[in-house]
Amino acid sequence: MGTSGNQRDVREMVNAHLFPVLGLVGTVCAVSAAISLASIGGQAARWNRCYDTSVTYLLESRPQLKQHANAIAANFCNGGAPVSKKSGAS
Repeated sequence: MGTSGNQRDVREMVNAHLFPVLGLVGTVCAVSAAISLASIGGQAARWNRCYDTSVTYLLESRPQLKQHANAIAANFCNGGAPVSKKSGAS
């Protein structure tokens, strides 16, 4: 009979501490997800600045590439080669 009293004490202790422990685990998961998303947000902001600057540069320096400026800027910001001197409309 002594073991059933022990089991009841253990069960009560688990029940008493389960909610705070699960809350702590949930908080840690949420914080780690927020930190992960912050780095992705920074990369997106840098890419947007690169894209806007590239489109502006292409429209000002190469007006003949106006219809392709968006594609060229996206290619450049994704690591592609910049527009060479030979590029452009004939």
